[in-house]
Amino acid sequence: MARGGLRTLLDGRRPLLGAAFLGGYAWSTFAPGSFGTALFLGMGAVLFAISVPWSSSFHRAFALVALVALGATVLTGRFVVGDFLEGMPTYFGIVAVLLVLSTAGYPIRAARYGTQIRALVAALTRRGVGVKATSGVLGHVLGAVLDVGAFVLIDVITGRAAPKSRLDALKWAGRAFSFAPLWTNLNVFTATTIVLTGVSYPSLLAATVPFILLGLAGTVLVAQREEGDTADIPGAPLDRGAAAVLLYPVLLVAAVALVNMLFPRLTLTAAIAVTVAVIVILIAALATALTRRTSPLHRLADETRGSLSSSHSEFALFGSAGILVISLQALGALAPLGVLLSALPPVLVAPALMALMAAGFVAGIHVIPMVLLLDAAFPLDAGPSPVLWAVAILLGAQSTLLLTPFSSAVTMLSRLTGLHPLEVGPKRNWRFGLAVGAGALLYLGLLSALLL
Repeated sequence: MARGGLRTLLDGRRPLLGAAFLGGYAWSTFAPGSFGTALFLGMGAVLFAISVPWSSSFHRAFALVALVALGATVLTGRFVVGDFLEGMPTYFGIVAVLLVLSTAGYPIRAARYGTQIRALVAALTRRGVGVKATSGVLGHVLGAVLDVGAFVLIDVITGRAAPKSRLDALKWAGRAFSFAPLWTNLNVFTATTIVLTGVSYPSLLAATVPFILLGLAGTVLVAQREEGDTADIPGAPLDRGAAAVLLYPVLLVAAVALVNMLFPRLTLTAAIAVTVAVIVILIAALATALTRRTSPLHRLADETRGSLSSSHSEFALFGSAGILVISLQALGALAPLGVLLSALPPVLVAPALMALMAAGFVAGIHVIPMVLLLDAAFPLDAGPSPVLWAVAILLGAQSTLLLTPFSSAVTMLSRLTGLHPLEVGPKRNWRFGLAVGAGALLYLGLLSALLL
């Protein structure tokens, strides 16, 4: 069978395999050590194997490095099956949460809410708020639930209503979006950082909200000052749908926080997956009952099938990350980093963690594998101020989000604009990144004085 035919055959099986994978994840979440865990790991391994060959060259190279590290553990006699069986659920669990989160924006991706988003933009521009500033606000608010998918909606709206401002609107949407991972518990990187450091979600908010408010306000104000004549964007009249667009992300974040508080034994990542899945299914069922049509359920099924069918990069990245981190731990290769961080005065640990996160992200290591590598070398919940470590890690990633061609934000912006990742990312945002990085270091200094 030709290579293309084999891929078609395997891709046709991905939705079924993915459904079994998610089912195993749910089963193992509520019954650890059961057959669900074996199903979860088995389906994850199969999907990893059929994902790597058709992922990007970066993901294939990363997988090769991971497999070389695994081979080294075998050759040196340090390979322990139990370590892999115990460690891999963390990495496959991240994939499961990402797949569930891909459906989180299902309600506001409906056509009627797209109309209301356009109406919101029109209402703001009629009041003198420019397209760039409006796009920044939408990029942040919608990004909390849609992640980089928010850029697609903004691109559609500005491309039709203000085509001359489209590229600048996307640039400012990306800049404002970069503050979202500092607070939204729907971001898997944020959730992973919370879990690894052991901080509570309210504690993280208390430590990050001042920086977010100042940074986001400054970003939107600068965007507004750059405006020329404000565009006259036509839009439908505002109704309750506009409020739903703005409230849905906030209510979803609050629901996850509530579930996490009521069920403390459930990890935050599991709470995200369960809460989002239940809410989205309930909304689809309610829409079906109210409209007396099955189209809402069909649309949800199509979105879910599409997410499972296009999950090559997620399985390749996090499957490889799990193999690499566990192998490096077995080889003792992470020990020097742990010794270095442990030898630093506490006041310097936070800046060092921020610098390591930023350097790793720019070098091409995804932020979630990077924070897991750091935790393997230097347990993040064991320091004098885990909340300070958490903020440092998030700020390191946030300040370089638009400076590395390896971030999902830059990748999506590149896809929408047709510009090279280096053009749409570092070239247009290096001053912004430096300003945010400098502000982050000053803020870490202030937090260190308060928390250490």
